[in-house]
Amino acid sequence: MSEQLSFLQIAERCNCVGNINALLESNEYYKFIVNEQLVGLISAKDIPALKLALNRHPVLVIDDTSQQVQFHDSYNNSCSSRTAGLKDLLAFMREQKSWPSLAKWRDELYPVYGDAKEPNGISLYMERAASYNFGIRTFAVHVNGIVKNAEGVHMWVAKRSMRKETYPGMLDHIAAGGIGNGMGVLESMLKECDEEAGIPLEIAQQAKCTGTIQYFMQSDLGLQPETEFVYDLELPPDFVPFPKDGEVESFSLWTLEEVVLHLKNNEFKPNCAIFIIDFLIRHGFITPENESDFLRIIDNFHRPLPFPAV
Repeated sequence: MSEQLSFLQIAERCNCVGNINALLESNEYYKFIVNEQLVGLISAKDIPALKLALNRHPVLVIDDTSQQVQFHDSYNNSCSSRTAGLKDLLAFMREQKSWPSLAKWRDELYPVYGDAKEPNGISLYMERAASYNFGIRTFAVHVNGIVKNAEGVHMWVAKRSMRKETYPGMLDHIAAGGIGNGMGVLESMLKECDEEAGIPLEIAQQAKCTGTIQYFMQSDLGLQPETEFVYDLELPPDFVPFPKDGEVESFSLWTLEEVVLHLKNNEFKPNCAIFIIDFLIRHGFITPENESDFLRIIDNFHRPLPFPAV
């Protein structure tokens, strides 16, 4: 059996970009700029394929000297023009198999903030599958589904479907998902509760937002600077979640001790793991007295991100 991970190791595996300034200055990434606002980072390894596609759809302009990528003037008039132009470019790149990530096309649009001229501050909307390549700041919701009884607190844990585009077969929350297609935070949370676990609206509406977690993750998929909205939802003892949209294979109701065992065995999806640690801290399971890395763990939950949220 492999050695168990510590809580700090779990946190750092998700929030693994230790020096953001070094990443911003690295020649391994090109800055993605919209109206003089830094909104993302593109790996230099992805630039050759992007250049080839731009010969067909000249939506973006690449400056190798400054290592910057910006919209061509003819597409930089508004959120709608940027969104339409990038959509055509990425659709072409998907057909050409330019980036492996585009094979995981979702038909789900993520907002990219940073344009003060737009009423909602959104510079453009981008296909979710390309978000890692452009290194944009993304937003999501995570729900801790818990049951309280005489034996203590239990947590519902989902096992991800083997058909999932990312982290197939790993453990996850009862409900979680990215905020896309112009939806709000609460609306997204209610949607995920329904679609992933069959939680009725009247129950899901009782979920309490407990704050946010921010991390900067780097993986084989690319860059993921993300802000996550965290909810706790106490469920009736007789309620049993069920897979509704095919993204979950099964659900299990575990004690917190059982959850920690699987957590330290590295069986949870990386970002889900840090939300569980956050839950354990907020509910007194992990304290400064029993965890020597308490403050270092906390630091990994609230990473300042260099990209706008408005």
